[in-house]
Amino acid sequence: PALILQEIGNLGTIFLALPFALLLGLKREAIGATHSINRESNLALITDMFGPDSPETRGSLSIYVVGGMVGTIYFGFMTTMVAALHIFHPYALGMASGVGAGILMASATASLALIYPDMAAELSALASTSETISGITGIYVAIFVGIPLTKKLYQLLEPPIARLRREPSEVLESRKKTEEER
Repeated sequence: PALILQEIGNLGTIFLALPFALLLGLKREAIGATHSINRESNLALITDMFGPDSPETRGSLSIYVVGGMVGTIYFGFMTTMVAALHIFHPYALGMASGVGAGILMASATASLALIYPDMAAELSALASTSETISGITGIYVAIFVGIPLTKKLYQLLEPPIARLRREPSEVLESRKKTEEER
């Protein structure tokens, strides 16, 4: 059950990442950038849903590239720090390593294998299983929950954050344009 429900926990990051992305000045790019951890399958999903030249795809691609570079270092370091606290069983850390990105899983699993060399094979197996399951369930969670939630939050948060940044709101401009066309 923990492996299957793991992907639902990733939805909580939308509530932190989307406002932060809007504060940094992203517009519709924030939808693609914050709906999930944005690995291969999510990049393909966003490209299919919004088109290859869309702002959402640019946001997803940027997180894919930056996440691969920065995320690898972060996951290796974070795994080491959490393991040093001794509050989670190594198997739980192994399962948590499979978040939907092979490069991130490899970084976290390598750190765990150095810390727990006698459990390296089991930790690698748990991480791989978690990776596979989160990849499968992650697509459905993104389609039915993550992307709709991100789009709705974008509609709610973009106008006040644009006002805070003293710039025009894409959402309000789009609403005006739709009303004028009617």
